[in-house]
Amino acid sequence: MLTICDAETYLQYMKDDPVRPDLFEDDQQRFNNKDGFYVFADIDIDEETGTTEVNAILCAVVCPFIMQDEDLLRELAANKGDFINTLSELFEGAFDDEPPVASIFTPYSLWSYKKGSGKKLINNLLEAIPERYPYITHVITMSPPTKMAMNFHLGNGAILFSPNVETINYEYKIEQVTLH
Repeated sequence: MLTICDAETYLQYMKDDPVRPDLFEDDQQRFNNKDGFYVFADIDIDEETGTTEVNAILCAVVCPFIMQDEDLLRELAANKGDFINTLSELFEGAFDDEPPVASIFTPYSLWSYKKGSGKKLINNLLEAIPERYPYITHVITMSPPTKMAMNFHLGNGAILFSPNVETINYEYKIEQVTLH
């Protein structure tokens, strides 16, 4: 089951992050939903006992540009409101009847505790995004430049978007839901 995570329940899992374990001084920043930072999990719930088992975790940020390095991600976490307001003012009035900037869902860390759960988590998110977050226009990762990350993303239907100095961006297609 796909769930959005809160720091109180899921902060303990951040120590297991193999991709970006030391990204923030305070891992609580990963859960700052009001600033566009999210943590999602694929969990199983035992119907008899009510206990949960975490199968995979994904950390992501929603921002108006393609994230290409960890320093920019840290800066965004520290100054999100100021940065987004400045960017919005810059583009204000530049587009008729269109949002001024794209909303890009950027997964930046993913790990699993159970084989196949990372794939399940990313696929469930791609399916849920148009309905839960209709303002999101793109899903573009900020992935480490490793063969494992490449095989994972390409194997799950992403396309190579942009190789960078420190990261590689892969893009996943999302189906936009038409709201009537």
